[in-house]
Amino acid sequence: AGANSDCKPEFLLQFAQMGSVYMERVMGVANPRIGLLSNGSEDTKGTHLVQDAHKLLRHSGLNFIGNIEGQEISRHTADVIVTDGFTGNIVVKVSEGFNEMVFDRVKEAASSAIHLGIAASILKPTFQSIAKTLDYTEHGGAVLLGTKGNVIIAHGRSEAKAIKNAISAARRAIEQGLPEALEI
Repeated sequence: AGANSDCKPEFLLQFAQMGSVYMERVMGVANPRIGLLSNGSEDTKGTHLVQDAHKLLRHSGLNFIGNIEGQEISRHTADVIVTDGFTGNIVVKVSEGFNEMVFDRVKEAASSAIHLGIAASILKPTFQSIAKTLDYTEHGGAVLLGTKGNVIIAHGRSEAKAIKNAISAARRAIEQGLPEALEI
């Protein structure tokens, strides 16, 4: 997702190109799959912005797999999911809220009956592993692609652990030559 709330189709193409370079250079994903976030998988679905961006992405030379819907985000259907900054921010915030709600409900259920508490204690390492992958502090922040230099966007409520990990993300981007790879 770009940081721009109001985008042109060309911006979404550029987001896809930069996301592809990021996934290859920093994450080590060869030929990353690019998906365009839409309200349906058909080429004709979405706003005018999405439809026009779809046409550009289809002819871009990227590994464009087409439109993807919201439920496909967590299924890893695509390595890069392209959308405007307004939609992307909503998706991130809804995901954060949903994750927190699920873990709160699991905690409530585990404390409601002794047998559920025992089951939860057995599954605790699994819950902790899942929680770690969903915890923004573990990732620190996201690289803001398309800027001159190396910019990491951290969560507004970030504290020491998240900032430390944001610095690590910046270091990885530099070590992989990301800023230079994105220069036009």
